[in-house]
Amino acid sequence: MSNKFYDWWKNHRKVVTYGAFLVLFGFYLSPVVKEASYKNQCIKHSNKGALTKFNKEDIGETLLEETGLKVEELAKIEGYKNCIN
Repeated sequence: MSNKFYDWWKNHRKVVTYGAFLVLFGFYLSPVVKEASYKNQCIKHSNKGALTKFNKEDIGETLLEETGLKVEELAKIEGYKNCIN
């Protein structure tokens, strides 16, 4: 029995080793992926809130003229600024 396992290991050790490294690397990256997902959700919700705020307050033509951006683009910037921490 020992000889069969050794022969199997000898023929498959590269695949098993690479697979194990991929699984461990996936576990290593999992918190980073979760954090990025949470940040994207935060940006999306902050963007909606800023867009509502800018539309209600009528942010003024001077800001729009100075930046050359639309209200939607300003809301995206504000949403990103709120979630960079």
